Amino acid sequence: MELYPSDKENMSQIICGDFSLLQKDIPDESIDLVFTDPPYLKEFLYTYDYMAEYCPRIMKQGASLITIAAHYAIPQITSYFKNKLKYRWIFCMNQFNGSHSRMAMGIEVMWKPMLWYVKGSYPSGRGFLRDGIEITGKAGQKKKLHKWEQDESWATYYISKLTKEGDTVLDPYCGSGTVPVVCKKLNRNYIGIDINPEYVEITNNRLNSI
Repeated sequence: MELYPSDKENMSQIICGDFSLLQKDIPDESIDLVFTDPPYLKEFLYTYDYMAEYCPRIMKQGASLITIAAHYAIPQITSYFKNKLKYRWIFCMNQFNGSHSRMAMGIEVMWKPMLWYVKGSYPSGRGFLRDGIEITGKAGQKKKLHKWEQDESWATYYISKLTKEGDTVLDPYCGSGTVPVVCKKLNRNYIGIDINPEYVEITNNRLNSI
């Protein structure tokens, strides 16, 4: 299957594979928004390095990249993006309600940071963007579909604000498919990539049920 078909009516798709290899098939300046939640463990920090290396080529001018980041790794992650994309802001993913992770260093994690980068200059006239969202659903706590699953409310606000209908959103580490599901509900095109075939199947089942 062609990764990025010329048929614009059939642009949305989920692909099983390694983003670092598949990215070469995505045309230059074709993505309106990169929105993702890579794994946070130290052994997976290379996923942020991949985004910093490959996403600037495939993002349109003025396009945004938003990624959840582990608190401990923010210095390293921001170093990957230096001179690759323009840092714009950090968002707060409010998870005050419900259960929380507790770190050995004595921290109870109440929120998650979301780093916002832009290719070139952010387009003017888009109005104000809130720098924090409250998670309204429980999917991110119950995690029935994926051990790192996020609730749809994590993605809905920013995708709706940073893109318009018909735009294309890339999630290079889409897991159980929260971002593609939100995109379909908002009438956005999507490219979702995950290396695990089990989660690709889960994502396709979720999309087919909408």
